[in-house]
Amino acid sequence: MNRRSPLRRTAIVLAALIVGGAVGLAIDIGRVGGLDAWLSARGPTVIPTFDVPPYEARGRLVEVDGRSVYLDCRGAGSPTVILETGFGGGADGWGYVLDGVAAFTRVCAWDRPGIGRSAARGLHSAGEAAADLRAALETAGEEGPFIVVAHSLGGVYARVFAAAGPPGGRGATARDAVLAFVMLDTYEPDLGVADDPALSPETRAMVRQALDDGGTMLQAGEEVDWAATLAELRPLNPTELPAVLLMTDPHQHYGGHEPAVTEALVAAWYRAIPVRYPNGTLEIVPTGHFVQLERPDLVIERVRELVTEQRAG
Repeated sequence: MNRRSPLRRTAIVLAALIVGGAVGLAIDIGRVGGLDAWLSARGPTVIPTFDVPPYEARGRLVEVDGRSVYLDCRGAGSPTVILETGFGGGADGWGYVLDGVAAFTRVCAWDRPGIGRSAARGLHSAGEAAADLRAALETAGEEGPFIVVAHSLGGVYARVFAAAGPPGGRGATARDAVLAFVMLDTYEPDLGVADDPALSPETRAMVRQALDDGGTMLQAGEEVDWAATLAELRPLNPTELPAVLLMTDPHQHYGGHEPAVTEALVAAWYRAIPVRYPNGTLEIVPTGHFVQLERPDLVIERVRELVTEQRAG
């Protein structure tokens, strides 16, 4: 069985960095001649030094189509919060957040197919992974509506998960509807930066190549069918659901170029975000990529605010 241990300190953290800021970092990696050259130039300091969060595995394995899916649900109350981690990570990555959210509502973390305790399913799209999650929640007796908190690549899975259910948003009462998102420095491969007419043709081509390279890394790392996933994302822009966007300074992802190129990319990002999330609230947080590890208190507070708002109607 092909399983990957969540949050291996080097491989998984580095991969999450590459994917989380995929456009900027992949451009930077390509510019210096590949990952090995990039690591040699940057040295070991590119690996964050924070500890893996403490996590007590209190979940259970739920059978979905003959495969085991790990699901860890805690607390009580509605709406139920779903935690969707970044590239290569599972429920273990939410150790600083899980019990904090469980103190005021129901919350579920899980391991995607082939990660941690969940069985592999071979090459699959984000939509197929989302179907696994919905089936596991139903089998376990977990009910929505839901708020989805997503980090990095988890943002892709979150958007597809929401689209697979009934219409959500404010006032939704359907059992499986997604009401809102909390997005933590999420990966947005279809954001549209590569098509921004204000960028030079050379810069747009560089961004497209970076996205292609990122897709290759994703497909190899999580057995995700990236072409099929992009097709699933295509009709989901814009994302109309309310969203709290806790994003890091885009200069972190677009640095390493001539200042004019960096500023052009950052400006394109700022133009694209409100188009993608017309009902979103953008908050630039002074952290690195792993917002939930560096500022779990902020993540918990923003989730609490959304839960309170949804309960008030």
